[in-house]
Amino acid sequence: MSALQQEVREMLRQQLLTWDLAAANHQALEDVRIKEFDLSGIKIKVQFNPARIVSSAAKVDSHSLKQRKCFLCPAHLPENQLHVSFKEYWILCNPYPIFREHLTIPVVSHTPQEIRTRINDLLLLARELPDFTLFYNGPRCGASAPDHAHFQAVPFGIMPIDNDIRPFLHLAYQEENCKLFLLTHYLRNGLVIESDSEDQAIRLFHAICQSAKTNPEETEPMMNLFVHFQESAWRLILIPRKKHRPWQYEAHNEQHFLSSPGAADIGGLFITVRQEDFERVNENLLRNIFEQVCLSDNETNELFQKFVRSKKNHYLCKKKLSSSK
Repeated sequence: MSALQQEVREMLRQQLLTWDLAAANHQALEDVRIKEFDLSGIKIKVQFNPARIVSSAAKVDSHSLKQRKCFLCPAHLPENQLHVSFKEYWILCNPYPIFREHLTIPVVSHTPQEIRTRINDLLLLARELPDFTLFYNGPRCGASAPDHAHFQAVPFGIMPIDNDIRPFLHLAYQEENCKLFLLTHYLRNGLVIESDSEDQAIRLFHAICQSAKTNPEETEPMMNLFVHFQESAWRLILIPRKKHRPWQYEAHNEQHFLSSPGAADIGGLFITVRQEDFERVNENLLRNIFEQVCLSDNETNELFQKFVRSKKNHYLCKKKLSSSK
């Protein structure tokens, strides 16, 4: 166990002894209600967790963000919240957990959520916390604080996506020390990078992002990202998104369903914060929501073909430049 991981575990232990809010919400996880679904071999757990309404119902438009104090800035953290430092980040105990040992990892300075300049840090942190899966919510993909850059981390294996994607992976591209898989027929489709080279993993990640669609008003493609380090190699699960919230979120009748899918939901632990939503959720509704917010099999293949063309064009460009010298 790394020194940082030991320090983080001790911090969590201390918080549950000294911080009543965190202790109460972690204890409540013992009695949380769960429903499990098997969607053609895909496991989805639905959790009823009313405390998470602070995230699911968060107003993330620019006006609302400017009107509230940022709850991830050091000046606004509770007095009894401890932290462990890592580079320019503070590792914190999440007081509104979805999982036991749920960490929030914000940058100390108030700067927007953006993965492009922080993927290096995410991989380094994953290497130092090998017992955890680290994840990233894009600004409109479940982040309740899109104005403040942060990651989250939970124990590896607690989300279904950690262990159940292997049958849905198809090797599509390979470089030295680096493989790229298509993840399809999984409802939350995407691309998976496996590499023992940090530089190659990052380069491949950026190439995929450049191939993905980015909305004009945004600085990066919509995505959720999961990273784990095991046996001297990284695995990055990149789940592109095409929508923030399903249409049911804004419905004003009996079809209203308060779902704002983030990495936990995409990871296979679907969060409901209202009793009526927990009772109502079924296989058809889960399929419908995932089909709205995630890419289809065809859209995933189209993204990969764009990536292939960009790699081919880059190679041809380099070849032309070499021959002109």
